[in-house]
Amino acid sequence: MALSVPKTVFVDTGFWLALFDKRDQHHPQALANENRLRSLRVALPWPCLYETLKTRFVRNPIWVRQFESFVKRADMLDDAKYRQAAYDQILREVERRPISLVDRVIRSILEDVSTKIDVLLTFNHRDFADICRTNQIELW
Repeated sequence: MALSVPKTVFVDTGFWLALFDKRDQHHPQALANENRLRSLRVALPWPCLYETLKTRFVRNPIWVRQFESFVKRADMLDDAKYRQAAYDQILREVERRPISLVDRVIRSILEDVSTKIDVLLTFNHRDFADICRTNQIELW
């Protein structure tokens, strides 16, 4: 019998913020996914670290330590090869489809078929549904 490879879940910033902040509107949903997340391979891109570890977050050492437990076992995704194209795309499409630089980089990573992503865990389905559908990535 072959061993099954755990799914790789790409975790967006909004999930992390909701998981730790009880006041976040998505906190109950984040808590519901926390245990499920612990049994999967977590893919974490550097831009999500920048967004998560902002000043308000790092002022709470408990949150930082709890987040660290996820980061220690995560596959850190280097975004270097996606940055320039994502930036250029923002300049071309700013009036048509305003999406943040971080989300543009995430879209580029998800579009890259050489990056094995099975699930995108986000509360921002609207900006990623098309790519997830095309690349058969589950949206949670």
